[in-house]
Amino acid sequence: MLDLCQTHARSVVEITRQVVVMMDTLSEKKPKQAKESYDAIVKALEENDKNKTVFINEVASVGSLLISREDFLRLLFRLSEVAEYCEAMGFRLMCVVELRWKIDAKRMQDVSHLMGSVLKEISKVRETLHSLSFDADKAVDTAKSVEELERQVDSESRRLDLELMASKLPLQNLLFFRDLVDRAERIADIGVDVVDHIRVLALTG
Repeated sequence: MLDLCQTHARSVVEITRQVVVMMDTLSEKKPKQAKESYDAIVKALEENDKNKTVFINEVASVGSLLISREDFLRLLFRLSEVAEYCEAMGFRLMCVVELRWKIDAKRMQDVSHLMGSVLKEISKVRETLHSLSFDADKAVDTAKSVEELERQVDSESRRLDLELMASKLPLQNLLFFRDLVDRAERIADIGVDVVDHIRVLALTG
């Protein structure tokens, strides 16, 4: 069951990475490459949904024999939320391409940098979950790094949001960028929730 969660986490990291790639390619005016990244996100999300079904069926099959089944389920669902937020960001980025909005490349790079920080955090979440399979104490220690990265994302997102509000961007662009920043910050918050669940599994495992 832990193996399924780890597989899910690896996929979520890749989905997050593809969002960063989308932002980078759009800032470089490469819509075709952005579309390829979005297609990769959608494909990975479909695979995640299949894995989630397998996981739920496995939990149901062991029933009350698995003491920590609810913690595993919460962990899986929170990881799935990260993937869903990323897909929503990718969808909005593709809408910008299809609507042919003129997007400020510098602002897109700023948001990409923020999302890169989120990617570092989610990668550390995956590392924490991986540690759980061989060293529960290491998993607890690694969880602290996730919290530190989340604080960095919070600081960066607040600064960027203030810069956006002080800018002279057209309203639709302002709302678009602020939406991306908000979603990036929410993903970072979920990362901390995930490692909290990992801590519980480390204590009960």
